[in-house]
Amino acid sequence: MSIFSSNKESKDPTPSYTPPPQPAHTAPAPVPSYSSSGSGMTSISEGTVLDGQIKIEGDIRIEGIIKGTVTSKGKVIISPSGKIDGDIICQNAEISGHVTGKLKVADILILREKANIEGDINTGKLVIENGVKFNGNCSMGAAAVSTPSTPKVEHAVKPANMATANA
Repeated sequence: MSIFSSNKESKDPTPSYTPPPQPAHTAPAPVPSYSSSGSGMTSISEGTVLDGQIKIEGDIRIEGIIKGTVTSKGKVIISPSGKIDGDIICQNAEISGHVTGKLKVADILILREKANIEGDINTGKLVIENGVKFNGNCSMGAAAVSTPSTPKVEHAVKPANMATANA
């Protein structure tokens, strides 16, 4: 008798094992898409510390610590565990973590409940949830696009005084 026998008339008293039916493969819960540029999301994981500048064409999610400037043509997302010690320059941002530095966001900046911002904000539009901590100045809309300048009178007075003092 062969081990691989296909004799259908065999009356083996041991029933053959049939595995229980498996449920259809369930994918993990969908993660909301944060991509605004169509490319994939770059992630800096919790526990990672980066010292230096980051320049990225697409979107980035930061769960770790970055000491330096983050520049993105897409969206910057900082999770509650994320921390930035430096400036952020981007198209859109959603912040739930800690930022110490200037934020320059061309379109929309969303500050989530646990966000802690220590620095100035320049943005087109701003959304702030309850619980946000913010210390700094904020410029929105057209004021965010233009560079701040001192009144023209001060410019005219200072050079005249300096010229008189030096003469």
